[in-house]
Amino acid sequence: MQNQYRVFSASHIGQRNENQDAFAVLTHSECGELLCVVADGMGGHKGGAFAAKKVVETCKVKWDESESVIDPDTFLNELAFCAHEAVIDSGNAEFDQAQSLVSVLYIHLEKSIYVSMHVGDCRTIQFANKNFIKRTIDQSLAQLHALKGDISDDEIASHPDQNKIYSSIGGSEPPSPIIEHYSPDGDTFLICSDGFWELFNQHALGVAIEKIESAEALEELIEQQVSGKTHHDNTTAIIVKLPPSEDSSSMFVPPSLAAGHQESEVEGSLRTEGALPAESSLSAESSKPAEGALSAEGSKPAEGALSAEGSTSSNDKNTSTKLTTYHYKFLLGLGSIIFVIALTYYFLSSTDSTHDLPEPLPTSGKTSPSKQSSEQPSGQAPDQKPEQTSEQNKTTPSEPQGKSSKEAIGTQASTGESGNIETRRQTPNIPILNIDDAIEKTEDVIRQKGGLGENDTLKVTTRGNVIGNSQVIKFQQFYKDLPVYGAQTITLVRDGKIANIDSKTLNDIDIDISPTLSAKEAVILAEDEIGTRLNVLEAPQLIIFKKEDSYLLIWRAEVEKASGERVMLFLDSTNALIVEEISLHISGGQEEISFEDIASEDEASENEKD
Repeated sequence: MQNQYRVFSASHIGQRNENQDAFAVLTHSECGELLCVVADGMGGHKGGAFAAKKVVETCKVKWDESESVIDPDTFLNELAFCAHEAVIDSGNAEFDQAQSLVSVLYIHLEKSIYVSMHVGDCRTIQFANKNFIKRTIDQSLAQLHALKGDISDDEIASHPDQNKIYSSIGGSEPPSPIIEHYSPDGDTFLICSDGFWELFNQHALGVAIEKIESAEALEELIEQQVSGKTHHDNTTAIIVKLPPSEDSSSMFVPPSLAAGHQESEVEGSLRTEGALPAESSLSAESSKPAEGALSAEGSKPAEGALSAEGSTSSNDKNTSTKLTTYHYKFLLGLGSIIFVIALTYYFLSSTDSTHDLPEPLPTSGKTSPSKQSSEQPSGQAPDQKPEQTSEQNKTTPSEPQGKSSKEAIGTQASTGESGNIETRRQTPNIPILNIDDAIEKTEDVIRQKGGLGENDTLKVTTRGNVIGNSQVIKFQQFYKDLPVYGAQTITLVRDGKIANIDSKTLNDIDIDISPTLSAKEAVILAEDEIGTRLNVLEAPQLIIFKKEDSYLLIWRAEVEKASGERVMLFLDSTNALIVEEISLHISGGQEEISFEDIASEDEASENEKD
């Protein structure tokens, strides 16, 4: 009974020059295990298709290395970090900026274990009788707006910040994978890239997925939805329909987190016999997809290639579900939301006690309105039936007009001239005694390579958790005890060695660190320049800022304008000119800092120097 599930998959190039999505459906028939992978190459980064393919390939390799998954959480975390290492260690200079997003769902049918891992905005979504139960939380700025209540979930797709991602595979920093557990009460899972979930609002998505009973039907659904668009992204989806439980009924039982299970580590070969599906993989570079796979252009698979014999999922309707789903969704997602908000404030807030400086967010000229229109775009597919058009007008979110390619933001994202700090990648493989030894040897390596001047030091800002046999250490460069903006180093420790060092450091800084203007004076002069009152949210910090080939002493101040817009200002400490202004798209929740407080900070800073 446990093997009687069905899997359908499809991918579409959208209105793009190439399909940068990749996917795979991997099985262990002897263990009743299933692994579904959807990877979305970062469209704005050279080599997006390459990165997505690497992610899928890594998942296949790890899946084949063990017989079964003992600890799904650990296994899925290792998938993320192994994929990250595979992308950055590829050694292909042509794809030195290759990045990917991913969502992976692990299923153990016999034990009713369902666990997902995701990085970025690829999603895993669970349904029961077409009703939404739970989904992963995107690692994007648009998702944060929804968490704050500024926009609805259905408005995420059309929000201008939807393309701003703060965690990715293959970026300058290691990914921040999020693990989710799912209740066995659902009957359908969807694993997809943002190109798919953006086509529907939440209710319409559940209705549409319930009707899919073949790979061809899924392909037709995508084609129908994409054909009326003009700028739509690559679109990939895997649908897993589970067998009905023995005690299934029309009454939907509210989900609970499936935690604390003991599972087995992943391995095995792809199966084509019996009730388990064949491998379904897609890569933009694959000239001959595996049987049952879709090409980048969305050609149809062999009939039934991904559909196993078995029972159909229950179609019983539960009218009471609509009244309770959102309450349980909130409770079940609370832990994930807290984690995401904490992670994001780590990236977006001003410097903490360790002076860990995030880089500026991209300033692409886009605004962040509190609400976005969710009207249906005027263009419709030529062959669309009138009743379909009417339904879409009610249920489909608006198409992002001219939506930009994804941008990686956060601690390594950069705009302006701070992006002039070059990243140097080294793979020294130096044996270490412990993590403290790794910290000391990291600075020695960078200094020996000429990456630091005599007045420069590295200070640890983050010691990452041990994941498998790997741990990440993050450093900030300081010049005469002042942090250097954007000058950060990431060290990967693996198997008792320093395996990788990504350093963004400067060795030619020579600047007077005594500011001409105090923070208070700089902010007052900035108010005159902008022509609006500035509420200082965090005590301004003195930093070193690289501007073209020069170094400036800058007051970095997080402020709120009279309009309510929250921005980060970089004020030249000699004349208070605004060197850079970055919109944070976050408002409220912090008290205004008075000028008396700023003066106190200035005095404390002067006393420290004395």
